[in-house]
Amino acid sequence: MDGFMRHQMEGVSVDIQIVPAKPRGFAARFRVSGDVGDEADWPIVHVAQGPFATMQQAEEAAKSAALQHILERGSPPR
Repeated sequence: MDGFMRHQMEGVSVDIQIVPAKPRGFAARFRVSGDVGDEADWPIVHVAQGPFATMQQAEEAAKSAALQHILERGSPPR
């Protein structure tokens, strides 16, 4: 695994990764399986606004951003 945690949202696979932010806090990034423009081994990675005080806050922000991304674009083809 590459440090991303997999979630299912609206029937779509969403991978979320939490990373330390400098000088303190945490940042989150996510990728939605099947985004337009994805290459087989290199999916597009999006960054949630941050930094966040806790890992849980960063994960929740990434989930919200991913859900908004999915709803705005519709579910990617499977």
